[in-house]
Amino acid sequence: MEIIDNLKFTSQIYEILLPLSLIVLDIVTGFIYAWINKSVSSSIMREGLGHKIAEISYIVLGFLANLCFGLHSVQLFAIFYVCFMELVSVAENCAKLGVPVPEKIQAILNKKESE
Repeated sequence: MEIIDNLKFTSQIYEILLPLSLIVLDIVTGFIYAWINKSVSSSIMREGLGHKIAEISYIVLGFLANLCFGLHSVQLFAIFYVCFMELVSVAENCAKLGVPVPEKIQAILNKKESE
């Protein structure tokens, strides 16, 4: 966990804003994709929002681990984990929308789709 402990946000507010911004960006790009393809579904949206609440729960648990036990690395791991998942999801949505995605990221997305 030494690597994670050495990563620092410039402000604690960014530890909250970064993952929340990525969650909102994922919701927006996913909705735009569904809207363009005329496949907007309230049940799919409810399921997706449930996943987003679970991701926010990870972040809250990380903050509690830091606050109660001084485990800052757990907090940072939760934040980076959620950010990574959201970045991958936003990249997938952008690729579906026809936005050029760098080759290395596209290779990762293609590998994930084949699994």
